[in-house]
Amino acid sequence: MKETIMLGTVEAPAAPASVEETRLDIGLLADLALKTLYFAGNAPGETLAAQMALPLQVTSEVLGLLRREQLCVVTGGAGISVGGLDYSLTTAGLERASSALSLNGYVGPAPVPLSEYFEAVQRQSIQSVEVTREEIEDSMSHLVLAQRTVDFIGQAVSAKKAMLIYGSSGNGKSTAAESLGQAFKGTILIPYAVEVMHQVIQIFDPSTHETVELPESTDRRMLDKRWVLIKRPLVFAAGELAASHLELVLDPVHKTYEAPIQMKANGGLLVIDDFGRQHLDAAYLLNRWIVPLEKGVDNLSLQNGARFQAPFDVVPIFVTNRQPADLADEAFLRRIRYKIEISPPTAENFTEIMKRECARNGIVYTDQAANYLLQEHFESVGRPLRGCHPRDILEAVAAAARYQGREPVLTPDAIDEACANYFA
Repeated sequence: MKETIMLGTVEAPAAPASVEETRLDIGLLADLALKTLYFAGNAPGETLAAQMALPLQVTSEVLGLLRREQLCVVTGGAGISVGGLDYSLTTAGLERASSALSLNGYVGPAPVPLSEYFEAVQRQSIQSVEVTREEIEDSMSHLVLAQRTVDFIGQAVSAKKAMLIYGSSGNGKSTAAESLGQAFKGTILIPYAVEVMHQVIQIFDPSTHETVELPESTDRRMLDKRWVLIKRPLVFAAGELAASHLELVLDPVHKTYEAPIQMKANGGLLVIDDFGRQHLDAAYLLNRWIVPLEKGVDNLSLQNGARFQAPFDVVPIFVTNRQPADLADEAFLRRIRYKIEISPPTAENFTEIMKRECARNGIVYTDQAANYLLQEHFESVGRPLRGCHPRDILEAVAAAARYQGREPVLTPDAIDEACANYFA
């Protein structure tokens, strides 16, 4: 069993002491080193080791192979250690690097084997995370929702099952789904990249994953730097979601594979907003993920048609403005155990949202102003209440006051002007 180091509650792999301990083929590491040197031009061994996220002794083995095959040479540097010497590609090395880039353009931290990634996902599974009622309520405390609705959401999250949040637009469905990420506290380790059948798949995405600083007491030299510490992920996709986002994405120019969104979400939440408005059938999307959710594995394909299994450890949350029956037939909907409606706010909740938005915008709240807004612009014209209305209207009042160089005051005229600009 591979040695591990504890980072708080996270079990981190120890740095490999040899190429053999990386559990990677030395040919793959040699190609990665060649590609790294190809772009670096001339680099010290320690720089090469840092870019490949490998210990110097492992990099030394790889460079030794390249030198024996006359693919790189020492061009200078200080001392006799690998870290202090400068390396550059020979003509044969440049040709080999160019050939390697034509097949796979990945350059960066060395990957980890798929089997190690499986083990890490299982060890850090979101299914093993206990989320309390207090944590659920805290995560949504900035929203004004019926307690019954919050309880239903909490039950679904506690069960770690797929859920569908539906209802009219503007009542906080997307915000509620996104806020649940705050309830799943803690961190996990993910690899920068994974090796599958000699192909490299990028997992870490800086636009999706939020990195966490290692504890100050950590001896970084002892850690396998091919792994990065992140907060449990919250991956958010909306109407732009296409079938291609559910599969491995191969950049045809750079010849690099990028993991699909469900793979990036492993260990966390996967929120599909505007569900039913994507360019793919809702039933297809449900079927694509619900079965892997039940089995804990997903089936993916490389460009050459080779198929493999990847871990699937997410809690999917589907958010829609449509009624559940309009999305898919009953057989598919049964697979989504929890279907939670977020209804329009009551007048009481509308007023509570208004109080909070007044405080946020520096406006003095009065019951008189709230009653005027409700009576004149909702009840008298039969306009339904939406949770977003107080925020949008009060922000308009505050913006108008700033433009006019005065303090914002919630007068009937200010309310009328904001509503005239807001409601078509």
